[in-house]
Amino acid sequence: MNLDSLGWTPFFQEHFAEFAAEGLAPARVALEHREVYDVFSESGAQRALVSGRFRHKALCKSDFPTVGDCVALEAGGERDAIIHAVLPRHSKFARGYSSKSPTEQERLIAVNIDTLCLVTGLDDDFNLRRIERYVTLAWDSGAKPVIVLNKADLCESVEDRLAEVERIALGVPVHAVSAQDGHVESLKSYLESG
Repeated sequence: MNLDSLGWTPFFQEHFAEFAAEGLAPARVALEHREVYDVFSESGAQRALVSGRFRHKALCKSDFPTVGDCVALEAGGERDAIIHAVLPRHSKFARGYSSKSPTEQERLIAVNIDTLCLVTGLDDDFNLRRIERYVTLAWDSGAKPVIVLNKADLCESVEDRLAEVERIALGVPVHAVSAQDGHVESLKSYLESG
């Protein structure tokens, strides 16, 4: 697996230089399972944990790796790999915690994303206010939002729904698709390497 396919850019390469000198490898976090991570690197997929030093230095939950993070990794071989550092993030999709704790200001959902597809169904779950909230979160993240209205095959008034969404999400591309019918071609332009 090559790093370009993982979204590795000159931004990350610049910030990784000090870790390369320490013999660490670049990797990207794909999944998080309660502080156990699935990461992808040039050597493929592997499980990883944060180092004890990393855990000790972390001030809050958002300091820990999350989906999309580029990290400095010590290969694990037969054991889990070890994450020593999280590289700077260029975007982050987050929502606030309900807790008033000063160490828990936000909950990261994903980071280092360029385009954020907000998917909602055109069935009984359709909710304009929720779409509006998610568009605001997307803009705040630094990513470009795209609204995907799925289940167009179940909606009798697709054009009306499109118009409603376009009114509340000015300038945001809106696509009505049907995964059931295989009508998803309008989304292909958003799927790039990395």
